[in-house]
Amino acid sequence: MDRFAIIGLGRFGSRLARNLSARGAEVIAIDRDRRVVEELRDQVTLAVALDATDEAALKLQGVDQVDVAVVCMGHDFEANALSTVLLKNLKVNRVVSRAANDMQARILNRIGADSVVSPEDEASDRWANRLLSPFIIDHVELGEGYGIVQMPTPEAWRGKTLAELDLRAKHNVTMVAIKRRAPSAGPTGAEEVEERVIDLPTPTSRLTADDILVIAGFDKDLRQLAAL
Repeated sequence: MDRFAIIGLGRFGSRLARNLSARGAEVIAIDRDRRVVEELRDQVTLAVALDATDEAALKLQGVDQVDVAVVCMGHDFEANALSTVLLKNLKVNRVVSRAANDMQARILNRIGADSVVSPEDEASDRWANRLLSPFIIDHVELGEGYGIVQMPTPEAWRGKTLAELDLRAKHNVTMVAIKRRAPSAGPTGAEEVEERVIDLPTPTSRLTADDILVIAGFDKDLRQLAAL
């Protein structure tokens, strides 16, 4: 089971914690405000009021054991930055931090954040899918629990045809398109890499290591592809 710490329970943080928990993840929700912590207590694995700039307090709650920590204290950038550094010191595998502007994003990247959430990219359901399925390049929600993803070709699929993979029967997903990069001659005669889209893949379409696959399915089935 994926384990997450959500630090900062404003609108984005609270929704993200609920979304991750609803998808079956283990979630530790943290904020200084006891009121917002109480509102989430029955919806996540653990909700606790503490100072997220206190390294000992974070470790006491098991934050050093999570797979991903998301720092989203939107109105306190200093605390946001300090918590990011502390989480990296605790050896958290992946730290995602919220930035209110480009300058903050550059600072967070410089001090070690693995990913940065910007205000225009704060759809909590989309981030829940990204965090649960980091191998996915992009995810578009088409309806409740159903979407389209772009992902690299899993190693186990390379060199095989769609007929051999039988994705519908084995994984309950559908290959919508294949983005393929291939060398071609440029205007000057020099070799360039051209991307073309195979928008109607056939059973005989054979996948390569460099393909980007466009696949539709239920989120729960798409997440299972991470194990391939």
